[in-house]
Amino acid sequence: MKPEEVLARRLAAEIEAELDSLGVLAREIVQAPQADDSYSRRARGSILHDFYTGVERVFLRVARELNGGVPQAEQWHRELVNNMAMAIPKVRPALIDPLLADALHEYLRFRHVFRNVYGTALEARRMRVLEEKLPATLDAFRGQVVAFVRWLLDEPVA
Repeated sequence: MKPEEVLARRLAAEIEAELDSLGVLAREIVQAPQADDSYSRRARGSILHDFYTGVERVFLRVARELNGGVPQAEQWHRELVNNMAMAIPKVRPALIDPLLADALHEYLRFRHVFRNVYGTALEARRMRVLEEKLPATLDAFRGQVVAFVRWLLDEPVA
């Protein structure tokens, strides 16, 4: 097997493992208690944080292996999402579409808030919007990433 095939198979396996973990989070958010007390908001906020962090891990793997590295700009997290929505001619297709990129920017903004405020400051109303969108966002992400993995492994896209 050629080295580039080994790289592609390893990257595909890592991405698929991450998708499995994201699926667990989607099930957890659906089952999470919807109480508005601080403890419940913190727990649900942790799930939302973990969701975006898992998505970003997929992006980081692709950036390191196929893009030549992670963006170095001050706003590199945002730029990373934008890069994944961009095809790089003769290197790789876009990993996600612009609509999904916009949705993921919302989770990135939440993750920033979650990391930088006290848990008591988390707003239940704003979190509910992300919680409700998470299953559909994950479905879109999974579908687009699976198509990308098929491209990576040179398999026909269904």
